[in-house]
Order: sequence, then C-alpha cells, then structure tokens
Amino acid sequence: MLELLKKLNSEKYDIVTGSKKYYGIKILEEKDNFLLVETRPNTYMLINIASVTTITPAKDIAYGTIAKNIRF
Repeated sequence: MLELLKKLNSEKYDIVTGSKKYYGIKILEEKDNFLLVETRPNTYMLINIASVTTITPAKDIAYGTIAKNIRF
C-alpha cells in the first residue's frame, strides 16, 4: 500500500473512513492492516485499513478547517 501512496507524490493525505474524515495527516507506516499516522507533530494514531474508504493527497490547509468552523 505504501508503494501505491508514493505514486500520489504527496507527504500529507486526506483520509475518509466510514465515520470520520482526517485532513492533512502524514502516513508513517503500514503493518498488520493498520496505518500509523501523524495527525499533529508528536501526535500519532492507528487507523484500521478495512475502515478506510478513500485516501487522497492533502488539499490546502484551509480546505478542511475553515469550512468546518464557519457558522451561519
């Protein structure tokens, strides 16, 4: 899987799972059907590969954060 992600030519990714969306995370390692990701500096998390629906190269930082915080 990491070889396929390298073809996207990105260091950070947007990942969509069945229940959550993660913006601008860095994928460090893949092992035993889990992805070890860095969400913020020195903050790590495991994501089950079976729950991942899409992985895309990360957009601009404002793409996922500003729209969430605007209330009408």
